Amino acid sequence: MFNKTKLSALVAALALTGAAQASAEISGNVSLVSDYSFRGISQTGEKGAIQGGFDYAAESGFYAGTWMSNVEFGTESSTEMDLYFGYGGSMGDLGYDVSYIYFDYEGDAEFDYQEYALALSYGDFSFGVNYSSEYLGDGGPDFVYPYVGYSMALTEGLSLDLHYGYSDIDAADFWGPGEDSYSDYSATLGFSAGGVDFGLAFVGTDLDDDVVAGSDDRLILSISKSL
Repeated sequence: MFNKTKLSALVAALALTGAAQASAEISGNVSLVSDYSFRGISQTGEKGAIQGGFDYAAESGFYAGTWMSNVEFGTESSTEMDLYFGYGGSMGDLGYDVSYIYFDYEGDAEFDYQEYALALSYGDFSFGVNYSSEYLGDGGPDFVYPYVGYSMALTEGLSLDLHYGYSDIDAADFWGPGEDSYSDYSATLGFSAGGVDFGLAFVGTDLDDDVVAGSDDRLILSISKSL
């Protein structure tokens, strides 16, 4: 999914600009990844993906955008498109962000769904929760996703991001026999040079990969560029 951390940083920066500065900013991004992992589960059968999107961020804190990626689920859908809007700001050292996200899967409209999200940040720590009343399509179960993250700069241009999330799904055996709610985790080394961002991520879940394909521990490489 789209990099909301970078978008929130852009919103915060715009909120601090003076009246003489531009009141809004439009930006874009494009990425190549060795695997599209979302909440620890591969969306491309552990194959590569081309991803990109556009964002609008206003000085007021409002933002909106779209993001796309190829996917491979063994169904008719080959493209995911996310549409989102939200509002972000800060109160002292506490950052906050509320948003709405719509997930659209071309050719598989029965899997389209929406989420509502609240995110908080304090220093290098981030906390958040996403909620959907019909997860992965009409009639789907309630879904709650609380998560926590920690980001730190190791050296100039080199960073480490840690993430832990829990997918609480109100449906027994949602992913397969004995597999419903689960935890995901990741540790990502990021390096920036010449305006290009490089990433090496270790991601995984506590799901059984023999039941839920693409949920095992693995390494993912990424190259991205902001436009």
